[in-house]
Amino acid sequence: MKKFTKAHRRALEEYADLKVSLEELRQRLAGAVEFDFREHQRRLDSHYGTPVPGVRIELKHIHAAMNKHAREELSTEQLADWATMLLLNHAYDWEGPEEDEIAGWLNEISGLTLKPKPQGE
Repeated sequence: MKKFTKAHRRALEEYADLKVSLEELRQRLAGAVEFDFREHQRRLDSHYGTPVPGVRIELKHIHAAMNKHAREELSTEQLADWATMLLLNHAYDWEGPEEDEIAGWLNEISGLTLKPKPQGE
């Protein structure tokens, strides 16, 4: 198990604020987190425990991401990947009075690029 460092926290905070790309996050978390969002089943493996406190996510993060998407500064795929990272990475925390709304938005956004299974599967 790796130690969760200040550098890891800073990288995750910057990604939550969409200040760094998914690829830059991948590089900055190398050895601590592995993820693949392109396969049929999205996966993320973290090699550190859940940090306390977690990296805080609030509705303002969702609104900022959606606004960037609306201004075409972020593709639908990038937006979906962003939400998927926040959902799958236990370092992110949105517990509190808005947690159901945040979780609902993240789930909705994360699913934007998932292809539906053909009928009969």
